[in-house]
Formats: sequence, structure tokens, C-alpha cells
Amino acid sequence: MYDRILLPTDGSDGTQTAVEQAIEHAKTYDAELHVLHVVDQSVVDLTATPATGGIAADVLREQFDDEGQTLVETVAAQATQAGVPTTTEVVDYGHPHEKITSYATDHGIDLIVLGTHGRSGIDRHLLGSVAEKVIRTAEVPVLVVQLAE
Repeated sequence: MYDRILLPTDGSDGTQTAVEQAIEHAKTYDAELHVLHVVDQSVVDLTATPATGGIAADVLREQFDDEGQTLVETVAAQATQAGVPTTTEVVDYGHPHEKITSYATDHGIDLIVLGTHGRSGIDRHLLGSVAEKVIRTAEVPVLVVQLAE
């Protein structure tokens, strides 16, 4: 049913539930697990203002890269321990929902598993909802997992 499963992760608290669901689905369907971390480009743009200078922006970008790589490697290690050895680990920059859906299209992903905090009201409006945007724009099924707080 599923040959390639995408797990976008942001490393926020509670994401372990989504990780476990993605790994379990990959095991059940003998599917490849793709792990993606997207650094929100708007955050990078804010930190790279003229006031911070080019060197500070480069240092921050390196930190984002390192943190993202650690996140995807940690999930990949969990997948390997669970018997899902085939993982693809990617750190990318951009608008998270756009990168997630384009990655899914470009790599023939059959299922996207992602977490949501389930915010509502003003919090959802101000922070936006990557999960909601992915659900609205993805061309493949999306399994949304409620994250523990």
C-alpha cells in the first residue's frame, strides 16, 4: 500500500508520537522512510538582517544545519533500531509546507506522517499550521498525529 513514507520533523516537544507512527507504518508496509527537516526560511531571513552582518548569518545558518542534521539522524537511528534501515535524511530551507509537499511529489511519497499541536484560535492564526497547509496542498494521504504537550 505504501512504498515511501515521509516524516517531516521540526524537533518540537512531543514529536516522538509522530516518529513512532511513521516508523510503525514503515515496518507494517515494508516502506522506505524519508525524514525531512525544513528550516523555516522566514526565520533565517529575520536572523540575516543587515544588523547581524554576513558572518553572524553564516554562523546561524551553520547552527540550523547542524541542529537539523542531528534531528534527522536521531530519527533515522530510531528507524534502524526498529528494523526500518532504509531512510533518507534531508535538511532543507524554505517554507515548511511547500518543501514538504514538493519533496513528497518529487520523491514519489505515498504517505506523509506529521504531527500537530492542535492549536486553535489566535495561536493557530499567529503561528499558522504547517499540518493544515500540508493537508490542503498534498497530493497524497496525510496522517496527522496529535502531539503530546
